[in-house]
This record gives sequence, structure tokens and C-alpha cells, in this order.
Amino acid sequence: MDLKGFKTNKNCLKMNVLFSLLIFSNILLITGLFNHYSGTCLNITHFELFTDVTAAIATLIMLGFVTLKLPKIREFGDSSIYGTMYLIMICVIGLMTSYFGSKIDIATFFGSYLEMFNMLCAVLIFILVATVLKPFKRVLRGEYTRRNLFLCLIIFMILGVLASNWYVSIDGAPANVRCLVVMISGLIGGPFVAIPVAIISGAYRFTLGGTTALPCAISTVLSGIIGSLVFIWHDRKFPSTITAIVLMFLFTGFEMLIVILLTPDYVSFAYVKNIYPVMLFSSVVGMILFSIVIKEEREMTDSAEANGEIGIEDLKREINVQDKTIEELKNEIDDLKRRL
Repeated sequence: MDLKGFKTNKNCLKMNVLFSLLIFSNILLITGLFNHYSGTCLNITHFELFTDVTAAIATLIMLGFVTLKLPKIREFGDSSIYGTMYLIMICVIGLMTSYFGSKIDIATFFGSYLEMFNMLCAVLIFILVATVLKPFKRVLRGEYTRRNLFLCLIIFMILGVLASNWYVSIDGAPANVRCLVVMISGLIGGPFVAIPVAIISGAYRFTLGGTTALPCAISTVLSGIIGSLVFIWHDRKFPSTITAIVLMFLFTGFEMLIVILLTPDYVSFAYVKNIYPVMLFSSVVGMILFSIVIKEEREMTDSAEANGEIGIEDLKREINVQDKTIEELKNEIDDLKRRL
């Protein structure tokens, strides 16, 4: 019996069950929102949630297309130049959104999305800088030593706490990328990184108080658990870009469902209505950008390893040739000795 194949099939089944549960939670969320607003859906002013979600999806498609083309920069230089240009591009985009957001009417032109993307750029810059560190790169290569995991834990713990303070206020409702940070920590480092990060970030969010403190803290912890499970079931590797994006998309809906279930109706529906489109936008775009970074790091690592293996093989061939040459010289010397 092929135990490896059996284990792979079992992990795939677990992944399917997890995604099915997340899809079901999103269906419950949409159904709940529809039922809540169905009584007044004939009034166009109550279509704000629909228009916001539509705008978020359209923006995600456009930004997703652009970001997927970013790796083309690599064709114009080596990997170090590519990484530097990628970092510069994120900085420029962040500055442009800040400038553009200050020049327009925030209330009428999706200013919250621009603010959220600007904040997301700051978080991604922090993570991009962290990927330069050797322990972080070793974790991406699968070297899960205590030292490497501890560094990742510190980095994501700081980001998780900061993400609770870096938020965009939308009609008084704070939108942030805390769960995105915790989810990424789980997909990279597994439970040894994500669980402590999730607990610390969730506990910190709970201490900030507010009506949504408990559901936000719970969803933060669950994001770490789910990210860790996907990491384990995916052979302790970061999943494919599509898997990571779909996971974050579905988890955002699951997070909103937790808010609805654990807060009063007069608070929860208005809260979700305000922040769900923006949270969906930031979570998916953030995962797209980070997945691209991980993919490029993998390709560079694989290329370096392949070049190293080729170099070792060439060295072995040279040694074999030299050994043969030495043997031939020895034989010639022996022949000369016999003649003498």
C-alpha cells in the first residue's frame, strides 16, 4: 500500500472539508445579509452594500491582473534587481494612493479602499524587508529550526499587534488586516509560529475593547489555526497562489459571520455592511501580493539549488578526469622504470 499517496489523499479530503465549511459560512453570511435588508431592498439607498461589494470585486480583478504581471520585471535583471524593483514599486503605489486619496473627495470616490491599500502596502513592505533576512529565507526553504521559527514569530507578532492599531475607520467601524497577517504566519511557519501570533494578536485586540472585541479576537485566533492546518495538510509548504487567495476570500466572509453571530443585530449588520467590502479587498489583494513574493522566492531558491547541483556534478567530473590523468601518468612512469 502506498502510504504517501494515502496520506496525500487524506490531506486533500481534509482541505476539501475545510473549504466546504468556509463556503457554507459565506453562504450563511450572504443569506443573513439578504434577509436583513430584503424588506427595504426596493429603495435604492439600501443597495450600498451591493454596490460596495461589486466595486470591491471589480477592483480586485483589476489589481489582481496588474500584480500578476509584476514578475515580468524579472526579465530585465537578476534576482536582486528584481527584488529591489518590486519593493520600490510597492512603495510608489503606496505613495500614489496617499497622494490621490488626499486630492479627491473621500466620501464619494472609494477613499476607504485607497487608505486600506496604502496601509496594506506598509505591511507588505515590512514583510518584504523581512524576507531578506537569512532565517526567514530558510523558513521559506523548509528549514524549520527553532532559531528560524523564533524570528518569524517575532516578526509576525509585531505585525499582528500593529495591525490592530493600523486601521481605516469606515463610519466608525475599524477595518484592518490583522487576520491576513496571522493567516500568512500560519501558511509560512505552521502552528509553531501562527498559534502564538494568533493568541497574542487576538488577546491584544480584546484588550482594546469595543462591541466587536470578542468576535475579532476569536476570528484572529481561528485565522492562525486555519492557516496552520492548511500548512500541515499541504506538506508543510506554502500553498499555491489560487489556494491562498480563495482561502483568504472565504475566511473574510467567515470572519464577518462570527461578528454577526456574537454581536447584537443593531450593531453587527451595520458593522459588516460598512467594513466587509473593504476587508475583502485588502485581504485578497494582500494575499495576491504576498503569494507572488513567495513564488518568486521559491523560484530563486530552486534555481540556486539547481545551479549548485550542476556545479557539484561538474566538479565531480573534473575530479574523475584528474584521477584518470593521474593513473595514466603513474602507468607511464611504471613503464619507464621497467625500460630502465
